[in-house]
Amino acid sequence: MPSLSLRSKLLLWLLIPLALILAGNSHMTRQTAQHMANVAYDRTLQASALSIAEGVRVEDGQTTIHIPSAALEMFDYQFQDHVYYAVRGPDQQLLAGYGDLPRPPRAGKMYGLVFYEALYRGERTRFSTLRRALFDLGPDASVEVIVGETMSSREALADQITQDAISSQLWLIGGTVLLVLTGVHFGLKPMMRLRDTLLNRNENELSPLPLDRLPGELRPLVDALNQTMARLTRQRDARKRFVADASHQLRTPLALIQTEIELTLRQSDTEGMRAGVARVHRATRQAIHLANQLLSLSRAEPGYVAQLQFETVDLLPLLREWTADMVPAARRKQQDLGFEGDGPCLIHGNTLLLHELLSNLIDNAIRYTPEQGQITVSVQTEKAAVVLTVCDSGPGIPLAERQRVFERFYRLPDAQAEGCGLGLTIVRECADAHHAQIRLDDATTGGLLVTVRFPLAAA
Repeated sequence: MPSLSLRSKLLLWLLIPLALILAGNSHMTRQTAQHMANVAYDRTLQASALSIAEGVRVEDGQTTIHIPSAALEMFDYQFQDHVYYAVRGPDQQLLAGYGDLPRPPRAGKMYGLVFYEALYRGERTRFSTLRRALFDLGPDASVEVIVGETMSSREALADQITQDAISSQLWLIGGTVLLVLTGVHFGLKPMMRLRDTLLNRNENELSPLPLDRLPGELRPLVDALNQTMARLTRQRDARKRFVADASHQLRTPLALIQTEIELTLRQSDTEGMRAGVARVHRATRQAIHLANQLLSLSRAEPGYVAQLQFETVDLLPLLREWTADMVPAARRKQQDLGFEGDGPCLIHGNTLLLHELLSNLIDNAIRYTPEQGQITVSVQTEKAAVVLTVCDSGPGIPLAERQRVFERFYRLPDAQAEGCGLGLTIVRECADAHHAQIRLDDATTGGLLVTVRFPLAAA
């Protein structure tokens, strides 16, 4: 089931509360209208009761009554309401009217005017009771006048008031909905423009979206889209760089392998063929190393790093294990590869990138350190940092070249060992991913001292 549009949701959130408010307000309006109708018609009941009470006389100790015609003619007969009245003397004897009219709920010697409703002859009837003192017959003598009217006219008036009020409210709600629809239409225009901008873009265009003329509510969304496109741009550029580097750098060793194979195939003697195969093997090993370095570099690119999981790790046991894995390669050159460490050395890192960083540092040291040389890997915690150092007794790097060696495929002009110029580039990318600082110095052993300073992980 497709989800509702934002416009539909806004209308629902508006119309449902308005409908509930209208229902509640209609009920309250009906009660208010009924009260207003009672107030208006009760005045007629009151006037009729007063007029009838004025017609009560005491003559020769007898109570008599004369009911003025105006007392009953003042009622509105438009809705054919029935009017009833009753007059009772001091001993509750019926002087005039209907003897079975309902008495007020609190019948007694209470003087004044009382209004109440009761069911009389199957119809709801509104009554007015007036008790008036007859001092000529004694201090406690009184006459009671009851006047009642059925409620058709009252109900009609209350209905008319309610209908007029609800009609006005419906017009008001209709106007409000229209204004809201108009406001929503114009309010959603920036979002529609944003949609059109995205739909009309070229599929390869990942430039940031403009933030001007955008309402504040859309800015976080556009900021998030721009951040996503920035990540996609970095990943795309990293992929392009990888493809370009791989195609450029692998072309030379592959061409060399092809040439060596062709030369070897022309050899007729065994020694010449063995020498050619050795050259092919060396070129193949260099191509494999280059391919591995290119893959390692792609894993250290920012676009790939953003997808990796970083956690708190102790560098000490990891570096000890990884250094031990490199010992066989050092022994082939009769080099002394040692490890020193004092832990724990906790950092926030990714083990894959950390392994790439250390393996490239040690691999470089083994490649460029002469036979029977010395290589030392150490790690320790210093204040707010974990410091990793790799020290060798190789030729070192001149001070003027220490910035350029981090560039891709750059090698020293007088470099003797095999390599592709990516080792320190990979080390720098891995260090940047961990917000670490890397520095090249002269070692006390005459070679190179590489120092990588990691931020200490929070406790």
